[in-house]
Amino acid sequence: MKLRQTHRTAIFVFFLLIAWMTSGYFANQPENIENVVSLETVSSVTVLNSEATMHAKKIRVSGFTEADKLVKVRAEASGKVISIPVKQGQFVKKDQLICQLYAASRSSYPKVLAPFDGYLETFDVEVGDYLNTGGVCGTIIDPDPMMLVGEVAEKEITLVKVGSKATARLITGDKIEGTVSFVSSSSNPSSRTFRVEIKVDNHQRKIRDGVSAQIEINGTKLLAHRISPSILMLGDTGELGVRTVDETNQVGFSRIEILEDTTEGIWISGLPEVAKIITIGQEYVYQGQTVNVIELESQPEA
Repeated sequence: MKLRQTHRTAIFVFFLLIAWMTSGYFANQPENIENVVSLETVSSVTVLNSEATMHAKKIRVSGFTEADKLVKVRAEASGKVISIPVKQGQFVKKDQLICQLYAASRSSYPKVLAPFDGYLETFDVEVGDYLNTGGVCGTIIDPDPMMLVGEVAEKEITLVKVGSKATARLITGDKIEGTVSFVSSSSNPSSRTFRVEIKVDNHQRKIRDGVSAQIEINGTKLLAHRISPSILMLGDTGELGVRTVDETNQVGFSRIEILEDTTEGIWISGLPEVAKIITIGQEYVYQGQTVNVIELESQPEA
C-alpha cells in the first residue's frame, strides 16, 4: 500500500523522536576516544542556500455543514388549521402560503407565509390542530449559501482571517471550497477553541445540512522554506529543527514549525529569510563546530 506524503513525514518524525529518547542512555556512557577523534575530523557538509517565500500555513480542523438559514415559521395570530397547501420537503418561495388558519372569534383567516425561499423541512401541525399565537407551523431551511463550521485551536486562531480561502472534504466524498466569513472573538470555555464559519456557494442545493467535513483553511502567509523531511532533526530538548551554518561556517540548530506537507517537500517556518541549511552530514556535526561547506543551489528531493 502506497503511503501518503504526510504519513511518511509523520513516520520519519516518529523515528527521530525514538532516536532522541534512546540517545539519552548512550550519552551517559563513557565516551569512546575513537568516536571523538572521528567527530573532530569531520570537515565537510553539504548545504542548501535557501531563500524564503511567503507561504500560507494550512490549518486543518474537523467540522460540519450548517445551513445559513433554518427558521421555525410561527403564527402571528391564533386559529384552527384548515389547510396546508404544501408538502414536507417541497421548495417554497418567499411569501408562499404554508398554513391557512381560521379564527372563529374574529371570523378571519390568518395566514402563515414562508419568510424566504427554501425547503419545508418539517411540519409541526396537521389540519384540524389549533395554533396559538407564536405557535410553530413548520421549519424552513435555505441551504444556499451553506456554511462550514469548525473549531480552531487558540494557538492557530490568529492565522485565520475573514476572507481566507478554505477547502473541505465531506464524509460523502465531495470536495467543496469557500471563504471564511466569521471568526469568533470568544473561545469555547470548555475546549478553548474558536468557532470559524466558511461560506460555500450551494446554488444547486446539493450540499446537505449537518454533514461531517475535514476542513483545511489557508492561514496568514509566513516566510517559509521548502525542504526535504529527511533533513529534520531533534534538538537537545526534543524540539524539531534543522542544522544550519552561518557566515563563518559554524554549525547551528534552528527550531522550526511545519506549515504544510506536500509531495514536493515540507514547508517550514522559523528560519531567517536567507539560510544555509545542512542537507548532508548533519548527523555527524555538533553545534558550534566549524566545517567546510559544499553549497547547493537547487532543492533536494523530498
